[in-house]
Amino acid sequence: MDCVTSVEILSAELDGATTEEESRRARRHLEGCAECRLRHDRFRALHRAVRVMPAESGPDVTDAVLPALRPRRLDRLRGEAGGRARVLLRWALALVAVLQLAVALLQLTGVEIRVGAETARTTMPHIDHETGAWNAAVAVGLAWVALRARHAAAHLPVLASFTGVLGALCLLDLLTGRVGFERVVSHLPVLLGLVLVAVLALLNGPHGTPAPAARASSDTGPGAGEVPEPAEAEVEPLRSSPPPVARRESA
Repeated sequence: MDCVTSVEILSAELDGATTEEESRRARRHLEGCAECRLRHDRFRALHRAVRVMPAESGPDVTDAVLPALRPRRLDRLRGEAGGRARVLLRWALALVAVLQLAVALLQLTGVEIRVGAETARTTMPHIDHETGAWNAAVAVGLAWVALRARHAAAHLPVLASFTGVLGALCLLDLLTGRVGFERVVSHLPVLLGLVLVAVLALLNGPHGTPAPAARASSDTGPGAGEVPEPAEAEVEPLRSSPPPVARRESA
């Protein structure tokens, strides 16, 4: 064994990173090399000095660090603390979906809902059929989010654009007297559904699911029987014998 390899082994030995065979070979080399014995003595003295050296006291950063580690209110609601709120929101959304479906069925079955002002009681069957189909589709979407809350964010763009345009047109028609108040009131379930879906999407977080610790508490709402997505299995790295000395960093 040469001196370079011996020095590396002796340095690693102080950190407990050598095998018995490596230590035995290094000891045999020390018996015939005075220079390596001197280096070994220096290594041991330095190693002991570092281990018994008093630690320098640094500044206390507790007050600066702990506030940053405290979860925000929204993060707490996304965790276990918001489990009950998410369940209530999903049940409320399911109820809104039923109301919205009832509105659609009224329109699809031809029940008269006034389109003109109070003095005009005419109906438009084809338009009622079109709006009934839209309302039925919206009801199905709301019910799906109530069952599978992780899809809330995906429904927001269509639901928000539909509700926004519908609200603007309803306001315009009310001001110009082209629609009755009863017709406008029938659109309230859509607005309420949009609010509930938006809150669910916010509580579920950017990944569409609540925090892992809160998933169990959220499974009591609609769709509690859904199968969770399989988590990636953690693969424990295989342990092998210690690497050769040439690949080990010296202490």
